[in-house]
Amino acid sequence: MTWALTAALTAALPCAAEMELTLAEAMPGPVLPPCDNWQISVLEECPNATLDGLSWPRFQRDLYAARAEVFGDGLAEATRAVWGLVAEATANFSQAFACPGAVVSGYFTLARLLAQQGRKRRALAMLHLGFIFVRDRGFSECSTWPAAGWDVMLAGQVLTERVRQLDDGLRPAAGGDVREAALRVAVVTICAYAEDEPVRVLCAQNRRLYQMLHGYDLHFFTDASQIQPNVRAQMDVKDGVHKPFFWKVNAVKNVLDTGNYDWVLWIDCDAFFMDPTRTIDSVIAMYSNLSHLPQPGEDASAEELEMWRKMWPEVEVSLILAVDSTGINNGVWLLKNTFWSHEFLQRWWRSDILQGPGKDHNCSDQSTMLHALLQERALRQDGAELWDAYEAPIYPPEVRVARQEHLQSFHQATAQSALSRAWQDGDFIKHHPGCHYYKAPCQQLYQEAQDIFWNKVLLAQSWAEDIKKNGMSALEKYWGDEKLMAKISKGPAPHANCVNELALYPGKQFVRHSASVEQFLGRSSESKTSSAF
Repeated sequence: MTWALTAALTAALPCAAEMELTLAEAMPGPVLPPCDNWQISVLEECPNATLDGLSWPRFQRDLYAARAEVFGDGLAEATRAVWGLVAEATANFSQAFACPGAVVSGYFTLARLLAQQGRKRRALAMLHLGFIFVRDRGFSECSTWPAAGWDVMLAGQVLTERVRQLDDGLRPAAGGDVREAALRVAVVTICAYAEDEPVRVLCAQNRRLYQMLHGYDLHFFTDASQIQPNVRAQMDVKDGVHKPFFWKVNAVKNVLDTGNYDWVLWIDCDAFFMDPTRTIDSVIAMYSNLSHLPQPGEDASAEELEMWRKMWPEVEVSLILAVDSTGINNGVWLLKNTFWSHEFLQRWWRSDILQGPGKDHNCSDQSTMLHALLQERALRQDGAELWDAYEAPIYPPEVRVARQEHLQSFHQATAQSALSRAWQDGDFIKHHPGCHYYKAPCQQLYQEAQDIFWNKVLLAQSWAEDIKKNGMSALEKYWGDEKLMAKISKGPAPHANCVNELALYPGKQFVRHSASVEQFLGRSSESKTSSAF
């Protein structure tokens, strides 16, 4: 009598991401069987009815009673009661996986109550924490718990957009071609697939091309043996405890520990650079700049100033990530080489929330990351009402949430099913979460992504070569923008190695151009590739 919302959770049920599914097709409708949830007992959904002193039948009664308080003592009392229940259910977070429906319902109810009070950031944080449990098993539209799939999904979509609008005012605009000579950035990817697997071959081509264009160092790992244990941090990908999802934590920690880099960009094997002119520096510049933080009024009292400093501290931004309607997708993120970052990686690696009932969680790396960043801060009640009155961030001050187009947007099927942004021309990186790498439709998506990127590189070369031969007027057939043409003409000297490297790109027939694409882009090719490549 249940309907698993496969479309809602491509991470838990990846095959859904390989199908073109419209919202109308995914939404519940007359084709679904009637839902007789009165016949479903708590024991059916949560076999361990009592765990660590917490009775799920009792929790259900208390949750419904707390929800009803909104009609009695009002929003504030209902919020207080539900908040207490969620805190109780998640006090031993790993054991809460014994009854996902209960915990999702608690978070969802609390998010709804907070949203009714205009507390959007905290409401979204609660929703995203609830998705930790949804990602493991998917939704059921027919459940004894008050959290039907599309209710939660659509709430996540709406709240995510509202909070993005709040965040938009906190960052300056930055040109996509910013490149700071002194900024040391590494790109890290793990592609532990067979040598001839299409996703590995295409990913390697994509990374190498982007590296040549912008001069970033590349660390490309293809096997666990290439990721050395980090003795000091007690990380070892071969410890028998951490799934391959977690290898990224060990790999990034090792790269940061070299001391050679200011920032590291982690990017999954199935994520592809799509804009050859956009730099990683530009994303860092956009989201690490503190100049656009809100400022208190001139007549603010000493008490207000102190509160303001707590809400908007001028601390070093260390982590830049993107969220979608269902929470964090850590396929792409930026981490600065700071004390906070090293401490965070260790907390993430040592997370114990997936012991017990949650040990086989399908998205363990994302859930533990989200928990480490949000759970304690979101559930903290002391001063929360005043904090939320200013819509101050719930994430740690070292964290910035980027718009998806600036960091990663999804392929069409996953974007539709997760109610999130589908990749559009101009977006920086296209990610393919939930797509099985060994299936033909997904392999075709990888090929299409790399072809788009490659064609953009060739077009840039053509422009630059045309300018070299015919002067700036040659660009008029491409663009009529005189300012842009003037900017292109100021690029530095071309790079000697670019033409030979680009000529190695397999499967493409084209005339070798000069290295003037580098003149067009204005980049340094002084970079290196990890021996793990």
